[in-house]
Amino acid sequence: MTLLGEAAVTCNSGTQLHNELLHSGKLNEYGVIVPFSADCKGQFLSHVVSGSVASRKKEAAFPRSPPSHTAPRRVVRSTRHNQGMSRNRLYYFNVTVFGKELHLRLKPNRRLVSPGAQAEWQEDFQKVYQEPLKQGCIFTGGVSGMPGASVAISNCDGLAGLIRTDSGEFFIEPLERGQWEKEKQGRAHVVYRRSAIRQERAEAVKDHHNEVLGFSVGQLPNALNVIEDQVGEAERKRRHAKKDDYNIEVLLAVDDSVVRFHGKEHVQNYVLTLMNIVDEIYHDESLGVHINIVLVRMIMVGYRQSISLIERGNPSRSLEQVCRWAHSQQRSDPEHAEYHDHAVFLTRQDFGPAGMQGYAPVTGMCHPLRSCTLNHEDGFSSAFVVAHETGHVLGMEHDGQGNRCADETSMGSIMAPLVQAAFHRYHWSRCSKQELNRYIHSYDCLLDDPFEHNWPKLPELPGINYSMDEQCRFDFGVGYKTCTA
Repeated sequence: MTLLGEAAVTCNSGTQLHNELLHSGKLNEYGVIVPFSADCKGQFLSHVVSGSVASRKKEAAFPRSPPSHTAPRRVVRSTRHNQGMSRNRLYYFNVTVFGKELHLRLKPNRRLVSPGAQAEWQEDFQKVYQEPLKQGCIFTGGVSGMPGASVAISNCDGLAGLIRTDSGEFFIEPLERGQWEKEKQGRAHVVYRRSAIRQERAEAVKDHHNEVLGFSVGQLPNALNVIEDQVGEAERKRRHAKKDDYNIEVLLAVDDSVVRFHGKEHVQNYVLTLMNIVDEIYHDESLGVHINIVLVRMIMVGYRQSISLIERGNPSRSLEQVCRWAHSQQRSDPEHAEYHDHAVFLTRQDFGPAGMQGYAPVTGMCHPLRSCTLNHEDGFSSAFVVAHETGHVLGMEHDGQGNRCADETSMGSIMAPLVQAAFHRYHWSRCSKQELNRYIHSYDCLLDDPFEHNWPKLPELPGINYSMDEQCRFDFGVGYKTCTA
């Protein structure tokens, strides 16, 4: 079932995002559909599309009355091996996108969340609660019969994410969150084109960045040089990724304005889906380099801290404070599972002029104080803002500004200076590719692989070197052998 245009939709509590999109005029074309789980041939199996994690959502959600003191938890680095999913299993869903039924073929994205990653809640500048970061409901894949299509989606609570085909880029999300218990009868989802999101002030939705972040020598920590020397020495001891394979280990900070908008019970699922889309954008072949976005830590920033970090109307000062805060959250040991290379800060506060989407330093990657971005969160389209700002930190300039790629801005290039309606498939321009290649080899912090660890060698079992008969002789003496009765 598909309803197009101004469909009659009844919205209950928890639909703030959809009220904003569907009823404020920001979305000029959408469809309301009921997706379903399918088999490998696209045949209907069930209307239940949420993973098993959804049924346990309330248990995992941030408690209403978090304990004031949480016992320290041992970091478990092997979490990814215990997800209850077969590594080779594919998952299938059928989704109708503006009259065309798509058969999604998905596999778990096991490299978005690192082993041992934690989701942490802070209040009044202190950690009050933490839990392992979810990683069992994030997927990537393609569409049957569409070789060029790609999908970055989650089923933590319904289907949510990005579907990219030759005919366009589409976002999907449940019409109402937290309604997985109703899925057996079919659960309504909204599908809309990325290009259908109306910008209220097209001239104002500019991205801003600065060549050198405004930190004076006096403002930097006195021990900055020592810190950099220590980090450089420790980095050489870290496990290296495969050649030409880079991993950006990310601290994802979600401020109170984002938490309040999406709700404490839903915000983790939402931002995981958002970052899964960012990861998919960085896997586009036009980039020419294989870069993985890996979440090593997520912090939900408390109200007082959030308002102290963002100075309304002052993007430079806000970015400086956010970068300093991220540096203060860094783990001292580079071998720690939550040691990050880069910080992504999401907020709904107005840190700059009306319509400003993001702010970031250029070529700041791996620097203790400059590897960070400030991003205005405004739905799944914000994934392209995060990708764009992180591109600046990697050394990319705006297309058409100081390079010869102005012709690509109208074709959907990620580094276009204006966030434009995407009537074309997104891609990285030839200039972005060249600028990245100019700097990527200098970012040593991206060379280690958080999924490979120097595990101690397990003792070999006797059966590897000795037959059953030999083991019997060792235990009971000459003349004994395996009983075959």
